[in-house]
Amino acid sequence: MNLPDGLLGMGWWGLGWLLYAGLLFWAFRTAPWYKVKQDRSAQNVLFGAVLVIVLIWSLSASIGGGFSFHFLLMTVATLMFGPQFALIAMSLALLVVSFSGDAGWTVFGINALLMGWIPIFITWWIYKLAYRYLDRNFFVYVFLNGFLAAGVGALIAMLMMALLMGIAGVYTLDELKYSFLPYIPMIAAPEAFLNGFIIAGLVLMKPEWVSTFSDEDYLKGK
Repeated sequence: MNLPDGLLGMGWWGLGWLLYAGLLFWAFRTAPWYKVKQDRSAQNVLFGAVLVIVLIWSLSASIGGGFSFHFLLMTVATLMFGPQFALIAMSLALLVVSFSGDAGWTVFGINALLMGWIPIFITWWIYKLAYRYLDRNFFVYVFLNGFLAAGVGALIAMLMMALLMGIAGVYTLDELKYSFLPYIPMIAAPEAFLNGFIIAGLVLMKPEWVSTFSDEDYLKGK
């Protein structure tokens, strides 16, 4: 769900850039670089994920009025790499998409927050809460951290976009009710299914690619 240039005023996209820059600084400062620094395989997986995100984000559908929708895959990225590397991977993908003209440069920060940080944050905290308070088994991991987190992340991200459009005066509530809000469940449900399906496949076929999953925690003795 990319926003184009010219839809928001300077104050809004300036705030978006400021918040995004702070988050990106945090990601670079706190990312566990030791996991990829000397590991060529881990580097290949990370950059491969960036290419997949670029491909998925390039396959967007426009509904007019400046809105374009696509799958986010931020839940998969977060569970595979953690929030810091997920944010960095999303930033690289958004750079490519912006260069191709599918997203606006002035609203780069806002797009990064809506498409990246919101679903990343939600996925990470659902994962942390589930790990701490719920039984650790394969089904909890896949259905809660994969399906549910992706659906909730997409839902909140789109609701925040609608709220931003309303507060900024870009669209009225009636316009949003007819041109934006009805599409939210149509996007959130497939987002949940796609992320959950990919995560289920990864933990079964390539569990070493998913940093938040371990056989010791979720499979042994279950």
